[in-house]
Amino acid sequence: MFKELLLAVILGALLGFGVTGGIVALRNNKAASSSLPQTTALPVVSGTSATPLPSENPANSSLSTNNHQITIDSPENESLVANSKVTIKGSTSPQSSLIITTSSKSYFAAADNAGNFNVDIDVDSGVNQIQIDSIDSQDDQATAQLIITYSTTKI
Repeated sequence: MFKELLLAVILGALLGFGVTGGIVALRNNKAASSSLPQTTALPVVSGTSATPLPSENPANSSLSTNNHQITIDSPENESLVANSKVTIKGSTSPQSSLIITTSSKSYFAAADNAGNFNVDIDVDSGVNQIQIDSIDSQDDQATAQLIITYSTTKI
């Protein structure tokens, strides 16, 4: 009986170590194969104007001079706000379509005949990265990004 008990303990230990070693090896292999290469962060516009992106239409990109841009008058980039409602004011090409994207919602608007826009958005608590895309009548696109921090903490 002692031999059977000793054999059961040894086989159990070997089986336990084998299963544990297999799990550890599988996790290490999975972690090594799923690691992604490092990417660079998207540039954030530090001023109030953005450089235009090239047109996605090859016919337009070779024939037109792309002077389409966005200027953000308020709020300033990297500003701290105490209210969840923020008004983004700026200018772009006249009658351009605007898409303003936050982490939780998208807003659609249009610039007036002078190219001015004024859009109220909601921001989440904490740091908010806001992207403003403008598309003019020739399908030229310009992009600007803002970082706004919303906090109700008294400073």
